[in-house]
Amino acid sequence: MKRDLNKLSNTEYDVLVVGAGIYGVASAWDAALRGLKVALIDKADFGGATSSNSLKIIHGGLRYLQQLDFKRMRESIHERMVLMRIAPHLIYPMPVIMPTYAKKLKSRPAMFMALIANDIVGFDRNRLKDPHKYMPNGRIISIPEVRKHIPDYEKYNMSGGAVWYDCQCYNTERLLLAFIHSAVSKGADAANYVQAVRFKKNGTRVTGVQARDILTGDNFEIRAKQIVNNSGPWVDTLLNGLSNGQPRFNLSTAMNIVINRQLLSKHAAGLSGPYEYKHQDGSVYKAFRMLFFAPWRKYTIIGTNHLVYSGQQDEYKVTEAEIQDFLGVVNQAYSAAHIKREEVSFFYGGFLPMAGQNPQTGEVMLLKHYDIIDHKATDNVEGLLSVIGVKYTTARDVAKKTIDLVFNKLNRKSPPCQTEITPLYGGEIERFEDFVNYLIATKPDGLDEKIMRHLAYNYGSMYQDILKYVDEDVQWLQKLPGTDEALRAEVLHAVREEMAQKLADVILRRTDIGSGELPADDCLTAVAQIMAQELNWDERRMKQEIEETKNIYTPAA
Repeated sequence: MKRDLNKLSNTEYDVLVVGAGIYGVASAWDAALRGLKVALIDKADFGGATSSNSLKIIHGGLRYLQQLDFKRMRESIHERMVLMRIAPHLIYPMPVIMPTYAKKLKSRPAMFMALIANDIVGFDRNRLKDPHKYMPNGRIISIPEVRKHIPDYEKYNMSGGAVWYDCQCYNTERLLLAFIHSAVSKGADAANYVQAVRFKKNGTRVTGVQARDILTGDNFEIRAKQIVNNSGPWVDTLLNGLSNGQPRFNLSTAMNIVINRQLLSKHAAGLSGPYEYKHQDGSVYKAFRMLFFAPWRKYTIIGTNHLVYSGQQDEYKVTEAEIQDFLGVVNQAYSAAHIKREEVSFFYGGFLPMAGQNPQTGEVMLLKHYDIIDHKATDNVEGLLSVIGVKYTTARDVAKKTIDLVFNKLNRKSPPCQTEITPLYGGEIERFEDFVNYLIATKPDGLDEKIMRHLAYNYGSMYQDILKYVDEDVQWLQKLPGTDEALRAEVLHAVREEMAQKLADVILRRTDIGSGELPADDCLTAVAQIMAQELNWDERRMKQEIEETKNIYTPAA
């Protein structure tokens, strides 16, 4: 992948996708696979905003049973299976426990019936060829079994627990990049740090965008027959002056915290924690809410804290007070964990679209359904679609529907969508565990098991894209300081082939060395030095990049 802005400015595209979060990259991949001439841009790094805020869970939608929303549940279960098929190195089954109580909806009989319904709705979840992706039926377990997986968990009236299976993503950033790699391999042109400043119009038709290179300040135009506004929380910013004035994305924040130890075994857990909301008149609403604890590598990710947000999108940052308040709730939900503030090694904050705020409880009511907006119908503007996504898991399916509409708008017959069955970059693997064991056994270039497992999980069948740098210099297969598995070659690859422009791009989104906590100074320096050689940074720029990266791990006051 090369960042070629001259090509962007000198080509007329069938479709320009603005915004390279998970919905944008899935749309670019689908459009390119169906033969359209595609451009994809983002004003920051690929997947650097909302899509980077994740519990790493690919949800099947069990909670939709409460609303009897079987349609959304089916969509989620199906898309969960599709992601395991097309990205087998990144998506894998994970058991989840929820304690049961004497209360009706959380009782053993009620949860037993919910698990049966979940298995029935997900009747086809095991139609993959890889036996390692098998997802067992849900089951009810005893109190001792609950405590086996959630050590020392105590709650009044606990009667046992319910176990079901969802999926976890090993590296959500690599999944997003796999979509981009795949799109580019089919002819798409992608560029990060390119902002769509405003639309270009000819009468009532949008014909492209006035774009700005964020890195240099240069302005240029990108022409396209259709534009898909996939800019997430910034969708209304881009629509300024074109839409009917109604906000499409009402902002709410979502925060997850990362704990630098494993609180649980291999099972994730849904645990009940206190919720309190103070009204302006001084009255207080008290209730309980579900918190999700997900073991992930050597960490535990806990979420999610939702708040109404009324500020500017670009100014948002998780605050220390927000972390402290949420941690207090977490420790009440699972008091035996005794999580200290210094154990919160990182935090993820982003935006989700909300339908409103419950006036009685103060709770954020998230938007339930995605929206594909045809601005011809709403604003008499041709050539423009906007997409409001609500769930990471179903991005591929929404992208399919979006590109179906793009073809309709282009008055072209659409080839069948193939993204459901076409492996993504790195996904050409039939049986993932066999693939991993093969790499470990063969030890290419003498690399140890940890390194080969790391390469298999992050790059899948394209692991040779990293190992090829040994032909240039054997030093590239040396480990980065302070890591047991990440290679110097990954940094080189990130710059040369994945458009990494800033140190944080590599630390957070090309490699996984900073996904759970701030890497040590010697690691940051080593990565910065490699990037400096490739991008001609001087000493001042290196120090600036290191400080900016460290600042990401520091909450606002």
